[in-house]
Amino acid sequence: MNPVFVYLIKVNIAIALFLLFYRLFFSNDTLWKTRRIYLLFSILIAFIYPLLSMQQWMTESVAMRTVALDYFQLQELVVTPIVNNSLNWTTIIVVVYLIIVFVLLFKLLLQLFSILRMAKQSVPAQVQGVSVRILHTEITPFSFFSSIYLNPDIHSVEEVRQILLHERTHVQQWHSLDVIIAESICVIFWLNPFSWLLRKEIRQNLEFLADDRVVASGVDSKHYQYHLLQLSCQLPGFDITNKFNISPLKKRIIMMNQPRSSKTTAFKYLLIAPLCFSLVVLSNAETLANSIRELMPVSDTLPAKVDDDKAVKPLNAINGLTVVGYATPTDKKSKTLVKQVVTSSQAMDEDEVFVIVDEMPKYVGGDKALFSYLGTSIRYPVEAQKNGIQGRVICQFVVDTDGKIINPEVVRSVSPELDAEALRVVSSMPAWLPGRQKEKTVKVKYTLPINFALQNNDAATKERATVKDMPVIVLDEKVMEENFDLNSIKPDEIDEIKVHKSNDDLAVKEELIKKYGERAAKGVILISTKKK
Repeated sequence: MNPVFVYLIKVNIAIALFLLFYRLFFSNDTLWKTRRIYLLFSILIAFIYPLLSMQQWMTESVAMRTVALDYFQLQELVVTPIVNNSLNWTTIIVVVYLIIVFVLLFKLLLQLFSILRMAKQSVPAQVQGVSVRILHTEITPFSFFSSIYLNPDIHSVEEVRQILLHERTHVQQWHSLDVIIAESICVIFWLNPFSWLLRKEIRQNLEFLADDRVVASGVDSKHYQYHLLQLSCQLPGFDITNKFNISPLKKRIIMMNQPRSSKTTAFKYLLIAPLCFSLVVLSNAETLANSIRELMPVSDTLPAKVDDDKAVKPLNAINGLTVVGYATPTDKKSKTLVKQVVTSSQAMDEDEVFVIVDEMPKYVGGDKALFSYLGTSIRYPVEAQKNGIQGRVICQFVVDTDGKIINPEVVRSVSPELDAEALRVVSSMPAWLPGRQKEKTVKVKYTLPINFALQNNDAATKERATVKDMPVIVLDEKVMEENFDLNSIKPDEIDEIKVHKSNDDLAVKEELIKKYGERAAKGVILISTKKK
């Protein structure tokens, strides 16, 4: 799957989870500033967490190193045959999605342009000691970044004071930045309903902050609420501005009359920490799975043979820990095996093959160059395509002290054609940068899974090939079509079934071929139904 597409899916999942978490635990408290930090922080984490990797922790952790397999740093290469499709639905979906993104972006830019035009039409002035921009039209008061727009002629002195207190809070705390971020999220992720809900929560919380400042300044809350209701019938204005009478007013009035939450309530916001950690772990689930998945052949995982009660033979090395084998305990009556582990400071055999070392061998140019080489070198065998053969071939090889690829083999087979192609490409790989253990170059074993996958139209080819291998079905002396479904015959209607196999007597086979055609060589099934 495209990495960009996977990244966007992870971001959308995080936005949904953070919003659900917010609605569940924080939507009814009155810690407006803390809620604002949470909402902005959740957006930031949603974009960052898919980029965080746990691979370094896994390679440095002793517990992980002892269970990591020899191929945990390699991704799986998927090989598909090249098919020229006249209609690419993926491209169509992406194009439609981007078209809607550009439409929403154009709408956002159009609102910005309208505000700039309104700024040119307005007149700067001082009202009750506050810098504002006066418009001589009937307009709902609003603010955008550092500017407050209103028409003082249609409001009383007390109402203007309340409006200025409210809008100055938006200006001083840079609430327009939150609004622009929320609008941008909706533009990019317009298909995600949680993006629109997040935008609504951000806008509401900003109004709660401004309302709280007005009431805290000594304004009578009931008079202020009536003022909001009076302005509710005016024109809504622009979506990207902070408007004095933003809806829903009912929610704002309820929150103004709600008892204030205690400061200790803020500690519950620490619950976001385990949520963030869980998202990072889930984002790295594939890496974690690859690091512990047991795909090595049985011969590589069995303990060394013990000759006597005290003998211990080396098995393998795992990143600084050398598993030297399994030895029976001193109590000979006990059948329990005890695993002994010693440090790799012991003398290393020159012919010893390691699994994980301090410095793993690397393909020149990194993993990106490796998969580029494999992607351009591997060819899907034509015979395998015709027969509809697909599956994952697992190759294992050793990178020696010179970086050369030696002892390539297939440890999980699919078919001779796919196995041979995977081995051919692995064997012809250029030299790697060798691995090092304790500043010494050593041999390291790697496992590389290569997934040969057919597309949908190739599955149809496989089905057609399978149909040709099916025996002839004769129902009441009538030869049925090649794709005839036996399940269409009810069991209670069958009177007799005779089967002629492909290995029957030659004379019988020739007679069947003469009567039913060349396909009868694969066998014939004669079905007679009960007479009605």
